[in-house]
Amino acid sequence: MLKQYHEDLAPVVYDIVCCSISQCCYPSLYKHALISPVPTVQPPRYINNDFRQISVLPHLAKILEKIQLQLNIEDLKIKNNQHAFIQHRSTVSALISTTQTWFNATDCSKTGKMGVHAAFIDFRKAFDLVDNNILLNKLAAMNINKPFWLWIKSFLSGRVQQVNLNGTLSSIATCPAGVPRGSVISPILFNTYIDDLEDALPEQLKVSTNKYADDCTQHQIVSVDSNSNLQQSINEVNNWAVLNKMAINAKKTKDMWISFTDAIPEPPRLRIGNELIERVNAFKLLGVSFQNNLKWNAHVEEITRKANKSLYHLRECRKSQLPAEVGIITYQSKIRPILEYASPVWAGLPNYLRDEIERVQSRSLRILGLEKDYLPPLNERREEATSREVDRFMNDPNHPCR
Repeated sequence: MLKQYHEDLAPVVYDIVCCSISQCCYPSLYKHALISPVPTVQPPRYINNDFRQISVLPHLAKILEKIQLQLNIEDLKIKNNQHAFIQHRSTVSALISTTQTWFNATDCSKTGKMGVHAAFIDFRKAFDLVDNNILLNKLAAMNINKPFWLWIKSFLSGRVQQVNLNGTLSSIATCPAGVPRGSVISPILFNTYIDDLEDALPEQLKVSTNKYADDCTQHQIVSVDSNSNLQQSINEVNNWAVLNKMAINAKKTKDMWISFTDAIPEPPRLRIGNELIERVNAFKLLGVSFQNNLKWNAHVEEITRKANKSLYHLRECRKSQLPAEVGIITYQSKIRPILEYASPVWAGLPNYLRDEIERVQSRSLRILGLEKDYLPPLNERREEATSREVDRFMNDPNHPCR
């Protein structure tokens, strides 16, 4: 409707935005969210753990928030190790800035005998547990302008929500804490809330932290004459969580030991309070599967399996006698992205793994009745993607890999 009647509605929207900003007041009608529960695992078993709530909010609310964010984004200075909802940052930059250190440290020809102790920290319902008063205090400490601070205070207060489950609405409930998922400004507010996490870590621990929203990865390079300080770091993160009314999910938090030498003893298992953290040999971080031998077999196996399962889209195109161009578009939109996600991170593959990926494209083209050289090899596309990422890194003086 906004697009259809934009000429008539534009003055009204303009007045709403101007009044909200000038009066430092977020419209009450925009504070009503319809919650759609989205399963995080299939099939979901536990109502408290296996669903993520997505807030369906008015479109005008998003327009207002976007304008406010554009006007004030310079005041919200987030540390360089946060990669979510930040311009020129992505899951790829988060993964590269984390894992390149691992590869460099374990390359014994360059560094000698070193290992990497990594922890993958999971915060329980992080967006939903944000304490509004603590968030406002942190924003005040950042010295953002007072009108914007008052506007955010209004944005956070008096929020209500209803759950929409298959068209049936629950009763209205108040939201005493949290920032609404689905909002334009909420991700930036969450980044602000969690921005001081590593300030709690003493520098002498020599533990590095990388974040993608609430996905927090910590690691320490451990040499022959040093010990892992990751347990102390986890303790400090847990203390920070308690002070900020958040909670670490010990069952979903994992740690990994990466080493190619027996000269460094494996560190003890980590604990959160009295709970022992599971040590894993493989972990899926931001959609990429990592192994403690730093090989890519598990990741390639997963993406090729997933892509092969999607080939039925192409068979349906061929069965329906659609033009080959339709099949190619289907392949490029539904199958090839599976094979190329975050490819600059794992592009350095041995030939046998390259061939595994290439076979999926060849199979796709064969289903469509096309020659296997109809499209450029995926290896060439990975090289181009890696080159673009390197250029982005070289042209960004604030890139975390510098």
